[in-house]
Amino acid sequence: MLMVALGIVKPEDGIKLCEAFNDKSCVGFVLAVKGDSGVVKLLRELLINAFRKVLIVRLNSFKELGVDIDTVLSEFRGLVNELDGKSLAQLIAPTNSRASLAFMPYALVNGNEKLAKAHALYGAVNTGGKLVTKLFLEAYRACCDLKSEEFRRAIARLFFYHV
Repeated sequence: MLMVALGIVKPEDGIKLCEAFNDKSCVGFVLAVKGDSGVVKLLRELLINAFRKVLIVRLNSFKELGVDIDTVLSEFRGLVNELDGKSLAQLIAPTNSRASLAFMPYALVNGNEKLAKAHALYGAVNTGGKLVTKLFLEAYRACCDLKSEEFRRAIARLFFYHV
């Protein structure tokens, strides 16, 4: 599905790849990338609900950082509801915090500030440690002016954390 979202594979070929693995959810993701509004709506709902569940599990960590999870959820919901299927596929693709970090500048280079911000929030919630969560939240708050010293420092801190 990510290959389709990035334009590496045509949607038809992506569906064939998914079918070869007998993966119906993969087919759904490809349909979302193609712009199927029903699938995009369902993907948004699933993503927001999964995000909410992780926030609840990590409630104490966010409280220790002075972060209101209702605000984070509301901001994430607003961003996700503005993303198209192609962007949603890119948002759920990262499997770790390094990948989330890599997708942030990729989104910005491609002019998708909302996706970059969503990656920052998604990275903050889906990582395990307090430090990396704090770093992603800093990147989210400073996002997304590449000329901003604050944003460049936030991205640099995330980068150095990962190397």
